[in-house]
Amino acid sequence: MLLDGVKTLDDFDASGKRILLRLDLNSPVDRKTGKIQDGSKIAAATETLSELLSTGAAVAILAHQGRPGDDDFTSMEEHCRILNGMLGGTVSFVPDICSETAIVQITKLRPGRALLLDNVRKLDYEQKKATASEHAGRELVTALSPHFDFFVNDAFAAIHRSHCSMTGFTKTLPSAIGRLMEKELRGTSRLLDNPAKPVVYIFGGKKFSDFVPVLESVCSNEQIESVLLSGYLAIALLAAGGVSIDSATELDIASDADASFMESASKLLRASEKIHLPVDMAFERDGKRMEESVRAWPKDLRALDIGGATIREYVGTLSGAGTVFISGPAGVYERAGFDTGTRSLFEAAAAPGKFSMVGGGHTSAAARALGFSERFSFISTGGGALEALISGKKLPVLEYLKDSAVMFSSRFTSD
Repeated sequence: MLLDGVKTLDDFDASGKRILLRLDLNSPVDRKTGKIQDGSKIAAATETLSELLSTGAAVAILAHQGRPGDDDFTSMEEHCRILNGMLGGTVSFVPDICSETAIVQITKLRPGRALLLDNVRKLDYEQKKATASEHAGRELVTALSPHFDFFVNDAFAAIHRSHCSMTGFTKTLPSAIGRLMEKELRGTSRLLDNPAKPVVYIFGGKKFSDFVPVLESVCSNEQIESVLLSGYLAIALLAAGGVSIDSATELDIASDADASFMESASKLLRASEKIHLPVDMAFERDGKRMEESVRAWPKDLRALDIGGATIREYVGTLSGAGTVFISGPAGVYERAGFDTGTRSLFEAAAAPGKFSMVGGGHTSAAARALGFSERFSFISTGGGALEALISGKKLPVLEYLKDSAVMFSSRFTSD
């Protein structure tokens, strides 16, 4: 069980305490307006903050948005406005992270109030790979730690990253996880620990170039019976298997995947009988949906969805499943007429009698857009974090949280 050895909010009394809370508020940003397009990740983070504030805790929040150099690398000011809209004006924005301005505001922080500090990735060392002990010596940790009683990490979607704000405080403060992280680890444990069989994984979407190791790990897992592929990942593997695709998509794949990808993908296809690839695809011709076998791929058209024969095969496999995991839409579900594959797989996966889990922001958005968000057993906010867990990797952040629970055991009420 992923939660074993990790402390939660149930393991200490937050009343009147000063809490440093790490959240993942990273949200899609409109390139033209610079405004946040979807606040669902911010909404998901409010449960822990609301619970802490209701106990009379004083909370300072660390979070990130984008990466330096990218269009979506912004301050956290708009995130604060959205949080305040959800929490009734209890959060103030501080345009500083760990310098004098932030420290002054943290010192003035009162019970039942919160501060959102600025984008932690503005610190040039935040994303450097280092151990928790090395990060504990950075200014972020040395400047903030003396002002808090506990560190709470609720940033599940960043748990696979050993960044300074994710690990450094585990060495200086008694550390626990928040409610979102707790739900995510519990849901993922249900997927990974003795799942109801047969177990079927579905991968789709646009991401594919670094996905072969994930597929290799999933295919070597004896608990998983079938792996159904769609989206760009399926198209790249079809190409690796000798299918002739359209030239525009071929260029896209070539720009993202090198020769080693094609070689690894081809080797994986030969080695694993678990992988299912589409037998037909849907294209748009003269404004209408048309379907063709993958062996008769039109050279002037991009595929926008899986075809009817593939849908029937995949739905048949899903109908007998006990556990289903979905990451990535089957097609361009945002375009009328090309949501058929995604909708059909969601319908079959969310049918009663099975545990169904959705992973990744794009898939979660598709579930909401197509009206399935309430029908799945669990929708995870994690993308890369979830991929790391289903690949069987040990996550350093989780291990450091366990170490902190032991190091500061006397500070928790459960010990």
